[in-house]
Amino acid sequence: MVSLVFVNLLLDVAGIINFIALLWLLRAVIKNRAYLRGFSVVGSFLTFVSIVCFEVAYYLLGNIVGFMLGWATVVFWFLAFVYSLRQKLVSKSLSVSGN
Repeated sequence: MVSLVFVNLLLDVAGIINFIALLWLLRAVIKNRAYLRGFSVVGSFLTFVSIVCFEVAYYLLGNIVGFMLGWATVVFWFLAFVYSLRQKLVSKSLSVSGN
């Protein structure tokens, strides 16, 4: 059976990799804000919800490293969801007012 220490170590490594990936995403968004326009509203929302669930699991396991590194990802995906939803609502209002 796999020990809880090994599982927490694996989660730490995954959290670090996730944080590095987030930095690359942020770099792309900072260079070009239009990058977020292609994001799906539903996909962004589901990603946000799943990462919040990961944060709860990190907390319940007592994994401080994963918990702390994960909040930046939660914030990013929440903002991506809000931005994509806003873009969708603006485009719908423009199409309704254009008719």
